[in-house]
Amino acid sequence: MARHLPMSSPLRVCAASVAGFVMTLSGCAGDEPSDAERKRCFDQYIREHSAEYPVETLKKTAALKCYS
Repeated sequence: MARHLPMSSPLRVCAASVAGFVMTLSGCAGDEPSDAERKRCFDQYIREHSAEYPVETLKKTAALKCYS
């Protein structure tokens, strides 16, 4: 059975930083949604929340959610 040596604190911080950087880059590598998908997201968001909030507020929120 292999024995693991404890990582020193600076090495642990460096490893966590590198892992976080790689995860950030991989999150941005995905394909952008098409215009049709964004429109569908926008319309669906407004339908789902129309009973809760004013439509003008929903339009702004949906735009941020689906087009950003």
